Amino acid sequence: WWIAWAIVGILVLNAALGLWMQHERLVFNGSTCEPIGLYRLLGSPYPLHDGELVEVEIPGPAHHPAVAEGLKYHWFPAGQPWIKEIAALPGQTVRLSRAGVWVDGHYLPNSRVDRWTPGHHHRIVHYPFGTYRLRNGQVWLYAPGNYAFDSSYYGPVPAMDILQGVRPWWVIAGSQYWLQRGD
Repeated sequence: WWIAWAIVGILVLNAALGLWMQHERLVFNGSTCEPIGLYRLLGSPYPLHDGELVEVEIPGPAHHPAVAEGLKYHWFPAGQPWIKEIAALPGQTVRLSRAGVWVDGHYLPNSRVDRWTPGHHHRIVHYPFGTYRLRNGQVWLYAPGNYAFDSSYYGPVPAMDILQGVRPWWVIAGSQYWLQRGD
């Protein structure tokens, strides 16, 4: 009996936590893109600003080989929005190379493009290296964490895929760097 009661208790606590998070407009980020923790949803981020944290819809795998690859190997859960930083807006220039990303000549820290997954199990598909001028309706997303999955891998995304602004509510500072890169 005690096992049944324990299971019921866990289910009730889980439901209560979910309702509380929904009421407080909180989402959990457990990825290596931004610090692990809870983020408050702020509503419409428009007009967009570079440097702003946003919740974004996962780009469609049919149009992005890197996203299809990530879903295939379960690098991130399907159907879960991402938290990213806006690095560039329409009219800005992005230069992408193996060494990283430059926006209007300014280097984005820890933006080097990884070639392999942790443990060298799979090669990682990335967006073609080159210089891009963002068109109207496009944004370049950035995440500074180790093994962060951002526009370096799937390219610019439609601004309409930005769901809402977010801000950290309770996070573990530095946790986006826990997974160490293997050069």
